[in-house]
Amino acid sequence: MNGYERIISEHLKEQDEREFALGDTLDIKTSIALVIITFLATQSAEFLKTGLSPWWHTIQRISVACIVIAGVLALLELIPRGYRLRMTPDRFLEWINQTRDFYKSRGAADPELSTAERISAVEIEKLTDRFAVNSAINGTKSSLMGWSFYFTMAAVVLNLATLIGLSLRR
Repeated sequence: MNGYERIISEHLKEQDEREFALGDTLDIKTSIALVIITFLATQSAEFLKTGLSPWWHTIQRISVACIVIAGVLALLELIPRGYRLRMTPDRFLEWINQTRDFYKSRGAADPELSTAERISAVEIEKLTDRFAVNSAINGTKSSLMGWSFYFTMAAVVLNLATLIGLSLRR
């Protein structure tokens, strides 16, 4: 593997690892958001049990709609996705041996060098492909989490407004 291929490979490996870890980070954040969404749903249910004026009742209906949308989006974000993973060490070593045997059987001038060059080229190709697939998955997850957040924040604002309205009424 020459110098620039090594740099490319190391960079792609780092990006691949970051992208894979990002999926877990998004799931953790969404799980926290689900706790907030559940709290807001409970709060809105309590508000709706009280004798709200028609204005505040409408505000709470809007809040409930935001909470439901936020909850659905959060659940969609948490659906398990098929991330692309690296080969297991056993499969990787088996593939290396098969590649080396292939070049030896073909009478390559330097089977070890030919094997190393092939491994490098395939590894860069697989890293690039894996990064593209995992990045697309995380893009979808990030979008779902973002929209869930916006609807959650709308519900927070509406519930805070209701809380202020109820406190001023008494």
